[in-house]
Amino acid sequence: MEHVAAIMVLVGCVQATTACREVPSPVVAFETVEECEVLLPSAMEEVGKVFKTAYGKCAEVDPALFVESAVIEWTITPAGKLEVTVTPDEEPYAVAGGVGPLSGGD
Repeated sequence: MEHVAAIMVLVGCVQATTACREVPSPVVAFETVEECEVLLPSAMEEVGKVFKTAYGKCAEVDPALFVESAVIEWTITPAGKLEVTVTPDEEPYAVAGGVGPLSGGD
């Protein structure tokens, strides 16, 4: 099994920071943050074709979280920056995922 150390989080918004939702990444996981950052601009460009505003970030991840459950939380700061946090899930067998407080929710 490869060593996974990063994920790509993409968020599209109807306005600058409102009605936002997470968008599936073209690649599930990366071995390094640098590998993720190479693909980030083109992935954000694709999100920008559907949403007025696109945000993206490559987040470092503890490889153990790919074996266990994890929670991915994101938020868009007032300065317009996407912040991502990946933490172990407190409850076993929970579905990984999360949304930021500014999302429109699905």
